[in-house]
Amino acid sequence: MRPAVRAAVRAWARVPHPRGPGLMVLGYHRVAERDDDMTVRPSTFAAHVGRLVAYRREVPVVDLDRAIRNQPDGWPRRAVAITIDDAWMDVHTNGLPVLVDAKIPVTIYVPSGLLGARDHMTSTQVCEWIDAGMTVGGHSRSHADLRSCNDAELEREIRGCREDLEDLLGVPVTSFAYPFGHLDRRVRDAVAAAGFTSAVSTRRGWTRPGTDPLRIPRCIVEDFDAVTFRAAIKGGLNVLRGPDAVRGRFGRSGP
Repeated sequence: MRPAVRAAVRAWARVPHPRGPGLMVLGYHRVAERDDDMTVRPSTFAAHVGRLVAYRREVPVVDLDRAIRNQPDGWPRRAVAITIDDAWMDVHTNGLPVLVDAKIPVTIYVPSGLLGARDHMTSTQVCEWIDAGMTVGGHSRSHADLRSCNDAELEREIRGCREDLEDLLGVPVTSFAYPFGHLDRRVRDAVAAAGFTSAVSTRRGWTRPGTDPLRIPRCIVEDFDAVTFRAAIKGGLNVLRGPDAVRGRFGRSGP
């Protein structure tokens, strides 16, 4: 993240918004020694989790599905929910032990057709997330851009993913993440018809009482330093919604 953008994120976090209860949903992808915008280093991830523990009284970490089901009753004024997309192997190796030690709840979104593929978790490893007390959600079967699927393909990708995971895990799978964050009304309605009750996008913002539970805003985390991560928890990344809209207008998309 460029220094000017980082400064804007930190400044925006100091603005007192929203006025009512607000849930900040943060998303990760990979935890590895890689240098790209979709990866945080293991040492950074451990530091982020440490910050979540340190701020727990001020901003509690909640299970996303449980928070959405209970909204707004019992919501703290501010809370954060942690999600992880794609079920990469390095997340299991470098992320799960840190989360378990810190007792941080996480929802991991799994593309069911990619389990066991190169660099992805195996079915056994996904089961270990459930055994560790985490939540597993669907992320389609093949991580396709669902907007380009015909109706039959959409059914296979969305309902098929839910059935795959429920057969594997033996528990209900009710949360979904749109691959690449891409959705339209048809995709959103197909997710609802498949039985999912919550779904996250990559559009930045606060989740507030009345937010469509199948269009939950989410901010994707990069390899942030401690100060910038604290700003992200407090909504600082929302300052980038304007630039995101400009990029979208010119055909560029987020993760």
